[in-house]
Amino acid sequence: MTTVEPTSNAPGVPASSPVPDRWRRLSLLVVVLRFAIPLAAIPAIPYLLINNISLLVLLRPQKEFLLVGGGQSRFLGEPELAILFLAFVPLGLLSIPAFFVIGRAYQGALRTGDGPDWLHRAIRPSQLEIAQRVIARKGPAIAILGRLAALPPTVLAAAAGVSDVSWRRYLAADAVGAVLAISLTLGAGYVLGRTYQEGGIWLTVIGVTLFAVIILLLTYWIRREANRPDAPTDDEG
Repeated sequence: MTTVEPTSNAPGVPASSPVPDRWRRLSLLVVVLRFAIPLAAIPAIPYLLINNISLLVLLRPQKEFLLVGGGQSRFLGEPELAILFLAFVPLGLLSIPAFFVIGRAYQGALRTGDGPDWLHRAIRPSQLEIAQRVIARKGPAIAILGRLAALPPTVLAAAAGVSDVSWRRYLAADAVGAVLAISLTLGAGYVLGRTYQEGGIWLTVIGVTLFAVIILLLTYWIRREANRPDAPTDDEG
């Protein structure tokens, strides 16, 4: 097994990378797929939203589509909630370790802003800085709240990789957060589907609005914690 040594001349790889080269390459492939597949699915969203919500969740693992899927499960009787849950897992959960690996492999470039352009397009510096501050303040457990809020799990994982956080602790927290977020979103969608059946459109709109407000408030609190004057980044200690 080869590793990227301090004298490595691999393009865009920091000299101090502690990640074995084959894991870095595999993670890069996963990251590319994680971005390419959802982008390619954009033209099909209107069709899939009505005709195959499970496939849409598979291609674009987002809370809003889980919510719709949960509602359809109640209102239309399909798809099953378990299918929606499993559809979210490949891109929504199993791809996240790759971003942690990329953060660890390219931690020098991500900290300094150097390195290849694609790296900073995939992991935006402004988002990364907020994620680093949150992780420095709250530790790996923030992955759980991040999943419930509207924080990109990909960026949080990359920020955890840049930091000195244990990969076991972080990825375990992310998995717990993902399971909670998927379950709560599907459950909320199912309840909203019943609300639509029994209470009509306006009561359903109120329910969706309340769900969105809760997510936004949690996201606001996390960002406020990150932006507090005494909130350190990983570089500041």
